[in-house]
Amino acid sequence: MTPAAQETTGPSRPEPYFDDLADLYERFTQVRDAATSPVRSWLVERLPEGRRALDVGCGSGNNCVLLAERYDEVVGVDISRRMLDLAAAKPSRVPVSYQHRSALELSPAVDGTFDLVLSVNSVFHLGPAATVLPRLRDLVAPGGRLVVIDVTQPEEAHAARPGEQCAYAFDTARTLYEVSGDADAAADSLRMMLHPRWLEMSAAHTPLTHTGFEHAYRAHLPGVTFTRDLIPTMSAAVWNAP
Repeated sequence: MTPAAQETTGPSRPEPYFDDLADLYERFTQVRDAATSPVRSWLVERLPEGRRALDVGCGSGNNCVLLAERYDEVVGVDISRRMLDLAAAKPSRVPVSYQHRSALELSPAVDGTFDLVLSVNSVFHLGPAATVLPRLRDLVAPGGRLVVIDVTQPEEAHAARPGEQCAYAFDTARTLYEVSGDADAAADSLRMMLHPRWLEMSAAHTPLTHTGFEHAYRAHLPGVTFTRDLIPTMSAAVWNAP
């Protein structure tokens, strides 16, 4: 469930930030994706019935394993080979097709459509909402569902300066510890968010504000519903295909 983070450095060359962050991010997601996590509880309640599921920016595969308990065919895509290696080592009820691809390479013509399209902490890295959301929307089968959980920021937020990024990293580590009681995971999250590659990624990709998130999703997903502050700094959207 790592972000399918990418920066275009050439015509079609995504930047795989998480190749360098994979092991630290895996520790972070073990807490976020635990059965008692509010994110996991919210997600489980919103999984539709169906046969095929897609996880965009699947990272180390925690959500793919969850989806494999409910769907007979699960596809996970990510641009980080290291994250996909971690994912492939995890057992699941049915085999998951882990694919080293950019999310923007997906298309109904090549990949078909899915009863569930899921993306967690990935969409804001992929590009403008006007480009990304129609691509995800088109991958949803008639009657299927798109579920997005993504990073959002307060209305007054602006591009973080180095000192502010440091403060944000410590705040996140404290929140993680308060939620989990896991000091090692909190320390790993701090190491991750102060890693040069994380700081580089953060400078390249700015999340939408809460209001901007809702405005963009309404523009491209008529009838979408929202959950604001699913956990601090994260919002969620659910769209049902007609």
